[in-house]
Amino acid sequence: MRSIRVGAAVLSVLALAACEGREPAPQAVASEPAEVVAPPKPDAAVALIPQAFRGAWATDLAECAAEESTGKMSLAIDARDITYSETSDAVISVNEIGPERVRLTVDHDNDGDVRRLERTLTLSNDRQTLSFNYGDEPQVVIRCPQG
Repeated sequence: MRSIRVGAAVLSVLALAACEGREPAPQAVASEPAEVVAPPKPDAAVALIPQAFRGAWATDLAECAAEESTGKMSLAIDARDITYSETSDAVISVNEIGPERVRLTVDHDNDGDVRRLERTLTLSNDRQTLSFNYGDEPQVVIRCPQG
């Protein structure tokens, strides 16, 4: 019954508009409720490196204590970045493979030369040793006491 009334109202407006020689006024038409759309997924750049991997790491305790790099591997990992002595990785995405292993997609910045790379970080069972590849070289570092 309602659709007949709505249809009759639309026809009346069209007929009046035709008599007056002008365009009919737009009519509100009842519609179904809009489909609920899920909010967009957050950008991958907001992915965070898990807490267990964060901190200061180096090849040995002497490198941990050094105020300046001695040329050995040292790095600091925070939620979104890995900082090496002279380069850095900005984290693009994090894929947790397990509690002791993550695969990262990073933008590696080496003095302005930025390349997208993948890094897999693996913690030892006691979470005091970290293994990963830096370039073609496998690296093993220990957690620094303050890290």
